[in-house]
Amino acid sequence: MCNIKNRRAFTMIEVVFVIVILGILAAVALPRLAATREDAFVAKAQAKVDAIRSGLQNYRSKSLLKGNGAVYPASLDSGGKLFSVVTNGVTPGSNAGQWQVSGSTYTYSTGGHSIVFDYNASSGTFTCNRSSTSPSSLCDKFE
Repeated sequence: MCNIKNRRAFTMIEVVFVIVILGILAAVALPRLAATREDAFVAKAQAKVDAIRSGLQNYRSKSLLKGNGAVYPASLDSGGKLFSVVTNGVTPGSNAGQWQVSGSTYTYSTGGHSIVFDYNASSGTFTCNRSSTSPSSLCDKFE
């Protein structure tokens, strides 16, 4: 006969206790993971903005070497690709991690926020527009 005292198993209280602890850990971890995803999209935008600014300076340098003076491109886009004049270009879209364009205003979506940039062809600047970006503190990451 099987003796009940020799059986080894978890009690219901122990199982409930473990489930509660896992629930608490999940509640703490999920908001941090969501913030991490948005931070990754911001970092991606920072890399692209740095590449655009570097490409603008390269364009200006090439223009000077050709004897055309310090000229910046009138548009950053060509052939349906954004920024293709100064970088390898990206396809526009409205999802998180993608760019949209309207004239010389570029909008980058992080999923939760939109970061707006203005391109000035006469000065060659590509700057974050604080009045159109919400929250405006996101622009601090692009200075």
